Amino acid sequence: MKANDTSVLDFISGRQKAFIIPPFQRNYEWTTAQCKELFCDIENAYFQNKTHYLGNIVYYVGKNSGASFQEFILIDGQQRLTTILLLLCALRDCGQEIDENYLINQKADEKFRIRLKQTSYDYQNFCDVVEGRKLNGEQNGITQNYRYFLKLIKESELTAKEIYDSIEKLAIVEVNLQIDDDLEAVQTIFEKINSTGKPLSAADLIRNFLLISNSSFEQEKLYNGYWVKIETLVGNEDISRFSRDYLVLKTCADVEKDLIYTKFKKYFSDSSMSHEDILSEMLSYAKVYSWLVHGNCPDTVLARCIEELCILQSDDVFCLYMYLMSELYETNLNELRRIFRLLADFLLRYRIVTPSGGGGSLRLVIHQILDKLMNGEIDMNYASVLFELSNSSSRTGRFPDDEEFKTALLTSRKANYRYGRVLFNRIEENGKKYIPIEYSKTTIEHLIPQTLTKWWEEKLGGKEKSFVVYEKCINAIGNLAPMSLGGNSANKNKPWQEKLKQIEECQFQVTSNVARYTEWGEEQVVQRGNELAEAACKCVIAPLVRTRQTLAISVSAGFYPLSDIDTNMNNATISKLRRGETEFSVTSWNGLFNTVCKIAFDENAEFFAKLVDENTVHKAKHEKDGKQYAPFISRNPKLLTGAKKISDSPFYSEAVLSNISARKVSKQLLDLYAITEEFEILIGENSDDETE
Repeated sequence: MKANDTSVLDFISGRQKAFIIPPFQRNYEWTTAQCKELFCDIENAYFQNKTHYLGNIVYYVGKNSGASFQEFILIDGQQRLTTILLLLCALRDCGQEIDENYLINQKADEKFRIRLKQTSYDYQNFCDVVEGRKLNGEQNGITQNYRYFLKLIKESELTAKEIYDSIEKLAIVEVNLQIDDDLEAVQTIFEKINSTGKPLSAADLIRNFLLISNSSFEQEKLYNGYWVKIETLVGNEDISRFSRDYLVLKTCADVEKDLIYTKFKKYFSDSSMSHEDILSEMLSYAKVYSWLVHGNCPDTVLARCIEELCILQSDDVFCLYMYLMSELYETNLNELRRIFRLLADFLLRYRIVTPSGGGGSLRLVIHQILDKLMNGEIDMNYASVLFELSNSSSRTGRFPDDEEFKTALLTSRKANYRYGRVLFNRIEENGKKYIPIEYSKTTIEHLIPQTLTKWWEEKLGGKEKSFVVYEKCINAIGNLAPMSLGGNSANKNKPWQEKLKQIEECQFQVTSNVARYTEWGEEQVVQRGNELAEAACKCVIAPLVRTRQTLAISVSAGFYPLSDIDTNMNNATISKLRRGETEFSVTSWNGLFNTVCKIAFDENAEFFAKLVDENTVHKAKHEKDGKQYAPFISRNPKLLTGAKKISDSPFYSEAVLSNISARKVSKQLLDLYAITEEFEILIGENSDDETE
């Protein structure tokens, strides 16, 4: 790193220079208030004949630099540099002669003709100002501040020449990072510099991490080829959220909101994916993610499901939605629709039974299913997802059965009203005259109104009793009914007989059926609530009977070839691994893989090290374009889940594996040695819980 005191004009001038504002930097954000402050500093420097310190400008020299040309990639100071150049343009256009070298590189090609190359967002406006072209009426930071400087110059006590001369009194410290190819150092410096100003979002930091390069051409390629498209699809305000869900999808683990960037950087710094690989994969997921956040899925059936899932506050499940849509939308749309309907019904039951949250448990369940799908442990179909949801290992994240669901429907209050639109739609779908109506055009009517009039107080037994009835019934399922927005507004808190006509004419059968009640009070609310709870249990998908044997195939005790990965061994215990006459004690499926790793290492340590270093045995189900992902074996235990040392070797094995994962990866490793057929495993009796 080299620092040098200089004036801002000396820094800008000199031989052919191109100052590059990389795409990972923010757009130009200075306001007229900041321009006014700078202009006053320049005037004061003239009157006091003193130097004014403008701040540091931090940069590194890009690899496109040559003997006659230098490319300065700016890390800090781009806002000040842009503003100084806008002021110089304003002075030029007020008649002051300006050294053209401050603004233009005469001998450079068109790409670097303008000495300061702006971000894509500000590029054209800045070029128009520098080239002296007529500006359109559109207001933006660049043109607004340029016009403001014209105004300040004309109103100043100083002449344009005196202002120009005073700019020479603006001192800076230019800091050349001299980092060569150490881009990690650039990223670290960028984070430190920006930590003291306006906080950078996770999206800002992730963009910086993925786009930083010592080549402006490479930065533009990544920015325009990937990042701009991702922002367009997802929306700038949702990039942090999308990055978090993408990371959860890759790791199948929870990511706290305040640790999105930290975990993103760590995970991908340790992976073998290039930044272009990461951006390419993010772009492929951004398309389906946009359907979730913008509700614009081209398939109307799936779009309806997505709308319901959003009403049910399903952010915790977005990672699973992304993966399912990316895998099934083009190949098996009908199965995807069935799974999404299942997930909506699961969430409907879950939200009503667990209205206070339970987000951590829900995420655990979803991440486990996602992990099994991605590793090929379960098939990507409705039956497999239903089985996994029905047999969750988390009690608080379980799929509520009919008894729990019915009880919650009859006792819950807030949840019924919050998720009532989806609940009533399910019941309505089961009717004879179902006509789909947009959720945005429906609302939930309180039959006993939310504001009791004198008529309703008397009808419910007087002021004191009516209060008790109101508290008990207001958000009870029996007191709620879907209506169009207009119908709800018209009904409000009218007496029951006046409400009945509109209720009878309602397009929702579940609402019009209420017209059979000539009176409405606590008794009717309870009666209708029981009817609706029964109907809901019939039409909202329920879990399978919670037993591991529902889809399991019993396996008898005895020895099985390790090459057999088709036999269903759910719930089975393992006690031995045998190779010929040699037996190895194995008490868990995790232990099986660790033991196999030790055998493989002892068999040929050099070959084993080569497999590890090349990440041959990895977790990706679908290997795309030769890319390899998270390992099952590594020298670095931090790359593994619950790492376990492989005997006296320098390696570690994955230590959180289900029986099918342990069998598959053990076979995969031994196949590389061509010795799989030499091994058998001893299976004992089934247990109540699957050994993990």
